Amino acid sequence: MDAIVQFVRNALCTAKNFNVLGSTFLYDPNVTARYYDFPSPMDQTTPLEILISITQIYALVTVSIAGAKMIASSIKKLHLISRLVSLQVERNDAKKDKNEVVARRIVTESLLLESDAAIRSFLVGVNVFAIGISFFWLAANSYHITSTDWIGGVAALIHALTVAEIALLVLLYYMVKDARGAMRKSNDMKKFAANLSISKGFSEVDGLTVEEFGWLSADDDDDTSPLFWTSGDASSDVAVDGKMLTKAEEAVATKLAKLAKSVDPQVVESLLVKSEVSRFEGLREYVYLVLNFFAFYGYAACILVYYFQNEEAQPSFIRSVLLHLPNADADWLGNAVGDFMWTVEPIVILGSPLVVQSITKDAKKKEKIA
Repeated sequence: MDAIVQFVRNALCTAKNFNVLGSTFLYDPNVTARYYDFPSPMDQTTPLEILISITQIYALVTVSIAGAKMIASSIKKLHLISRLVSLQVERNDAKKDKNEVVARRIVTESLLLESDAAIRSFLVGVNVFAIGISFFWLAANSYHITSTDWIGGVAALIHALTVAEIALLVLLYYMVKDARGAMRKSNDMKKFAANLSISKGFSEVDGLTVEEFGWLSADDDDDTSPLFWTSGDASSDVAVDGKMLTKAEEAVATKLAKLAKSVDPQVVESLLVKSEVSRFEGLREYVYLVLNFFAFYGYAACILVYYFQNEEAQPSFIRSVLLHLPNADADWLGNAVGDFMWTVEPIVILGSPLVVQSITKDAKKKEKIA
């Protein structure tokens, strides 16, 4: 739903930028006045701007809530992992069995990795929340409220856009990391699947990583996953946490013992399919990166035009960033590019499941032929 609304919002903004259907009722504020008598300057609001504002208010609510939920869940998970790590450090029972030793290492490494993931989720949540709040001023701008001093005027709008740009810059960084990580994961999965196909069992558990253990356990029922902290499940009792941690180690050790005897041949096929999916996800992240970079660049131009209104006094660097265009043209082009890029992005989002489904179906067809 969010992707659909994002598409509608930015498609409407793009239509407005290029004056699509400019001679229709969509651009006539008198049509709006028939249904509601706004005070000046809100009486200049057109039906098209009303439609845009509805989608902006939707983004204000949903994006802000999504960011707040990410922050809350991250804090909750960090508290859980902090307790579990403390319990793990306090353990003094020496493990002699090989599988038990590896199981403890995997559990410990998983806790540390999930801690890093929770910190990242917190940072992303803060930036998503900031972007969500900025839609308050964007919605107000659709009603021409920013041309008054009611909520800070144009300056407040530019400040909101600046905060959103800084937040987007952080998200661009994580897009680079996600893209590289997905491509690396794809290659690692292929290598791991090749090693598994050589031997019937997986006896070399000493070097097994948390990620590889997850791949081998991916087809298990989620309800029986031993690494319960990955889903943020927690109790309010430290003693219960300790018991659950012990059960998790025992479950991992049991799984390792089974893997040493035999590995389901379907696991190899599943890994190869997932490696292709991961490769697609990596390429998709690069597409997101390109789209959002140009959106960032475009909206940044609008901010620079505001702060450097005197074209003759603009530093040469700013002139270069604005492509040596007049301020009015740079402002229009930057906004148009940003809106268009964010119109294309939800199309990619909505189309991705179809591509993944196609990859999975093709793999199943090859498996049947073989």
